[in-house]
Amino acid sequence: MATSALTMPQHTAVAASTLFSAALSHLNIRLPLRHDETHCGTLVDADGNMVFVVDVNRERSDAEVRDIAELLQLAINVHAGFKPEGTNG
Repeated sequence: MATSALTMPQHTAVAASTLFSAALSHLNIRLPLRHDETHCGTLVDADGNMVFVVDVNRERSDAEVRDIAELLQLAINVHAGFKPEGTNG
């Protein structure tokens, strides 16, 4: 199971972002993720491989789907240690 990459011995201090990135790497997902603007709601990894699609049944408006995809992209990338685009530092 992919989540096995998240388990570490209790005495080992490892940042959550490192564990999260390692688990995704174990699944051959290279960060950061980005929203594929040509396919609304599709998040792809740094190599351009599709990771997931928001609202695959097209029940929401494109604007809502775009916002959801970009919020999930932001949450995943920031949790993995990547700074949001457009920030300094």
